[in-house]
Amino acid sequence: MEEKKLDELTNEELLILQKKSKPNKIINASIIGFCLGIAGYSIFVAGLTWPTIFPLILAFIAFKYFGKNEKAVDAELKARNLK
Repeated sequence: MEEKKLDELTNEELLILQKKSKPNKIINASIIGFCLGIAGYSIFVAGLTWPTIFPLILAFIAFKYFGKNEKAVDAELKARNLK
């Protein structure tokens, strides 16, 4: 089954998609926080080294990658004046 584009979804389907993405936001924030925590601990213990920079890069990539779909859904909801 092919996935529909956001502008082809009905209002009800779009609201269901938004409800399904709420737990994902918590998981994504946890992953990013975990990476930042590892980087902070590594800076405290060993200073600024490659093992410190690597989790920061992962956190940045996760932030960019995970937020794409959520921003698109939020923009579509705002365009349709839905909550």
